Amino acid sequence: MFTIKYSLFLRRIFLLFFLANLSNGFSQNKAVDSLQTYTKKDTIRVKLLNAAALKIMRSDADKALQLYKESEQLSEALQYKKGKAYSLLMSGRTYSGKGDYQTAISYFKNSMEVYEDLKIKVSVANCNLNIGMAYYDLTDYPKALEYLKTATELSEQSGKLKVASNALMIIAMIHNTQGDYDKSLEYYKKTIVIDEKLGDRKGLAITYINLANLYKQQNQPTLALEYYNKSIEISKQFNDEYSIASNLNNIGTMYQEMENNKVALTYLYKSLAIFEKLKKEKQVMGCLSNIGIILMTEKNPKALAIFKKGLKLSQEANETFAVAFFNNNIGAYYFMVENYDESLRHYEKAVKTYKQIGAQRELSNSYLNMGRIYFEKKEYDKAMQFAKEGSDIANELKLLSLQTDYSLLFSKIYYAIKEYKLAYESGQEHKELNDSLYKKETFDKLAEIKYEYAYKDTLTTAKKSVNTLKKTVAVSQLQKKWLIAGFIGLLIVLGFLVALLKIRRVKMQNQQLLLEQKLLITQMNPHFIFNSIQNIRSLINNRQNDEAVNYLGKFSKLTRQILEHSNQNYISLAEELEMLENYLTIQQLLYENKFTFNIHIEENMDTESIFLPPMLAQPYIENAIKHGLSNTTENGKIDVHYYLKEEKLYFEVTDNGKGFGTDEKVSNHKSLAMTITKERLTFYTKNKDFVVQTNNVIASDGTIEGAKVAFEVPYIYES
Repeated sequence: MFTIKYSLFLRRIFLLFFLANLSNGFSQNKAVDSLQTYTKKDTIRVKLLNAAALKIMRSDADKALQLYKESEQLSEALQYKKGKAYSLLMSGRTYSGKGDYQTAISYFKNSMEVYEDLKIKVSVANCNLNIGMAYYDLTDYPKALEYLKTATELSEQSGKLKVASNALMIIAMIHNTQGDYDKSLEYYKKTIVIDEKLGDRKGLAITYINLANLYKQQNQPTLALEYYNKSIEISKQFNDEYSIASNLNNIGTMYQEMENNKVALTYLYKSLAIFEKLKKEKQVMGCLSNIGIILMTEKNPKALAIFKKGLKLSQEANETFAVAFFNNNIGAYYFMVENYDESLRHYEKAVKTYKQIGAQRELSNSYLNMGRIYFEKKEYDKAMQFAKEGSDIANELKLLSLQTDYSLLFSKIYYAIKEYKLAYESGQEHKELNDSLYKKETFDKLAEIKYEYAYKDTLTTAKKSVNTLKKTVAVSQLQKKWLIAGFIGLLIVLGFLVALLKIRRVKMQNQQLLLEQKLLITQMNPHFIFNSIQNIRSLINNRQNDEAVNYLGKFSKLTRQILEHSNQNYISLAEELEMLENYLTIQQLLYENKFTFNIHIEENMDTESIFLPPMLAQPYIENAIKHGLSNTTENGKIDVHYYLKEEKLYFEVTDNGKGFGTDEKVSNHKSLAMTITKERLTFYTKNKDFVVQTNNVIASDGTIEGAKVAFEVPYIYES
């Protein structure tokens, strides 16, 4: 009896799902409502069309494609090239989601032409990334590598490294599928370096799960389980059910390899339940494959039905790799029940596919099983033929598990054909390989990681200290007592450190919660609300009904935006700019148009891909209006500027008022709001010395002609 020990299928689909989600936007209702109410044929409608399509592209792909087409056509009419390029790109992603990769590639290439014309290098890199992903799905690895390497180079040149991280991840997976584990590990490590540099925790979670799968394939369960735990720890922070389910599946298969099927099935059924809840059909296939394998080891006839269900789902989804994988497992089941002809039929289908896509490890595994079948059929020449072909691959790739199985098969074949010396030598080789594969220390370490992971570094230090004591203390009764006392003291200190870490973590969480609550209160200045209502009443009394309705609409929208954004850690720069523009418009009305304002963004900045904490700028803009322009009755100016410099995002607000250094004091409300904002900036940047720069604007004659406030904005870039 034998089983298929490793599932590349779930590892592969997990990454692709993550990459497909590297975009964000408005909530679905918000996007659709805005689209329905905003009818002007301009660039804002283009963005609303794209936002609405983005939110339904997985639930209703055909409707999303219609919206993207309308956006593309409107962009063409407006000569809005950036909008057109984005619509083409997202149409390609939608077709990829439908499994129509050739059509997707066509859209990606059209989008890339427009971005090349606009000279937006990071977007050109992103198009190459998506083309590479599509060829990866088509299992055309040479073309995939060509575009992915181009994406990496362009991403590094542009300084937008997230695209490079994603491309390197898929390159690592391709090398993994082809059995080149050293290359795969090299590219995973490059991905980790970039994600750590960017502070991309979600990206690290994805890299860790793929790296864990690599170590799992190399029969290094200690490292595999360590990285699965790292991935789960990050995923829980973001309440990422998808990632948690994927890790649960992989941990389940780890316990399966330890022959603890009861625990393995517990993890796998938990994983399956989450994926079914999330309606992820491909991921359900992955869980079914692993559950089926365990049931097969227990000779449960339900295994065949599960594998056939997985095969049907994979055929419907046009997942070439998965189709081969399920054919392989069905072949294994029929071998178990001694239906050798049916078993060979499915293995031959799997082998044909594995050869086409260059999946060397899987090919070697199928050859092993076909060799076993021919051995049972007493067709020893054919058994030896497949054993030699598969063994050559296993030896070349250093696949210890398969090498172990092949040595046993060789021993059996040689014994059957009465080559007793060769049978003995192969048997000895099997024993040595088997001992290497299942060393007791390897599995002891699995249990250690389960309990020690959360405080690994502290425990490692403690163990080193104990080992040092053991070497230096003599074996006298008195010294033994000191050793015991020291060890107990060390445990007490360790317990104190663990408790201190927990208290500090809770304290930081509570501090952040307090900041957010205080900020929510201070943002909605009671005077601002009161003055706005009074203004609306005055407009109604003066029978300026249209103006009153317009004002009320803007005020209502701003209130909703502030309340919504207060509950979010990050929003897109596009959303932040929309809120600031609405806020400044209302302030203009409140101050009877005594000032004008301008919001300036660099031309090549992709505001929909830059995400930042909400409402960092508003307190400083309000202070510029109330304090900076307090002596101004007309011709005031407020300039807001966002720009990127050396991969850092900066905010500036400038006024043409009296400047800093006057005797007038800032109001308690505004002082509090700016203080809280400064605390938020310190929290997000983890820099206790964070500086908000304040300077007077000096004219050529030395007089003060305004004030400027500037600071670096923490942000996340998602292509």
